Amino acid sequence: MSVITHEINLRLQRPVSFVYHYLLDSSNSASWDPRVTQAAKTSPGPIQVGTHFDLKMRWSWLELSVSAHITALEAPNYIERKGLADHYSWIERYRLEGDESHCTLHYQLDFFAHENLSRLRLLLAPMVRAQAEAAMRSLERSLHKLPSDWKPSSWTRWGDQLIVPGVLRFTRFGFAAAKSRWTGLTEDLSGRRIVITGASSGIGAAAAQQLAKLGADLVLVGRNIKKTKQVAETLERESGRRPEVEIADLSSMQEVQALAQRLLAKGEPIHALIHNAGALFAQRQLSAEGVEMSFATLLLSPFVLGEALLPLLKAGAPSRVINVSSGGMYTQALRLADLEFEREAFQGAKAYARAKRGLVDLTEVWAERWQGSGVSVHAMHPGWADTQAVAQSLPQFYEFTKDWLRTPEQAADGLVWLAAAPELEGSSGLFWLDRTPHQTAIWPGTRTSPEDQKALYQALEAYRARLLPN
Repeated sequence: MSVITHEINLRLQRPVSFVYHYLLDSSNSASWDPRVTQAAKTSPGPIQVGTHFDLKMRWSWLELSVSAHITALEAPNYIERKGLADHYSWIERYRLEGDESHCTLHYQLDFFAHENLSRLRLLLAPMVRAQAEAAMRSLERSLHKLPSDWKPSSWTRWGDQLIVPGVLRFTRFGFAAAKSRWTGLTEDLSGRRIVITGASSGIGAAAAQQLAKLGADLVLVGRNIKKTKQVAETLERESGRRPEVEIADLSSMQEVQALAQRLLAKGEPIHALIHNAGALFAQRQLSAEGVEMSFATLLLSPFVLGEALLPLLKAGAPSRVINVSSGGMYTQALRLADLEFEREAFQGAKAYARAKRGLVDLTEVWAERWQGSGVSVHAMHPGWADTQAVAQSLPQFYEFTKDWLRTPEQAADGLVWLAAAPELEGSSGLFWLDRTPHQTAIWPGTRTSPEDQKALYQALEAYRARLLPN
């Protein structure tokens, strides 16, 4: 076994207590460390000596699994962590000095090459040190809160026009490639109230977890009481703060209205409203109010809730509305004459995609209508995610793509960034994937004209007036 040692010192303009708690949670490394593609805390409760983390780390074209755990702590000045992979292990030591205005970080890495890998020490040493330097510089940028460069490149626009590059971006490989140009998100969201629909599982639950770690005050909206409360209890154990829980079936406009009235009665400003709830229906179904379920859940419900909560969003300005769409919307055009899929044979995936197309169109309409109000609006595509909903609703797609799918945490990254990143102030009406805006129409005949977007808004308003006459 051979040892490679490297030390780095950083001067940071952040409170020593913040830096300590940020580094304490190794799952944050998925945000700032370019080597880490996945990171999850696997021990329950507060972080302490013995707390375990599972990581996936990139070495060139390889992605390796690493088991890590905390071996020593001295708050807020010292963290020691050990990691173990198949052919190597490491010990990281973070020594912190400073006060509530600045911090000096002394980082030491001891890298142990095992067995045959130790014979390559001369080749391995510069690689290990270069990766450690890159990671610490990325950490430095993140803790200095340098903005991510989110302007689309010529490659982004060109790639959107081609099927293969565009589709590969939806996978975990697309996420890993995009991540290399980001700055880790280290915003303090204390005092910012964020409402998330569909928060009981999958991407919504992963986004709630990440936003809770940033200090946000969360309102979790779900249909399943047990699952939504379980997410709230988990977040309380991890963060020490219990999110509010609101139960509502978002296919019912009566329940959407009741949800909005409860939030309005509390009168607390909303700083971000995330429309994440979704479902794909294999057969055409009608809600209790007689509305096709895909249209009701994925498009009409966000419209009704967003319009109703606009006073609280204005009170929280600058605030954001984030609509979670889907890459499937690229294949469909808006059908104003058949919003509920009554005139052609029903296909669940197509109905889902059309409703998501409408949600992107609504994003642009809201951005125009709410200009100057302090409320910005964005739509985003989370990529293809490995969730229970995908496995159940699209089993053939899941079997074909499961090795390429993103984790819910990777899929939620862009959602969290849209809710928190300060560099987005002043932008509105865009469609995002992996912190980069993309075109909304690629296939011929799928672009919605401004006139049809306004007609969609009027149609949604007519539904609201009919279903909620008071």
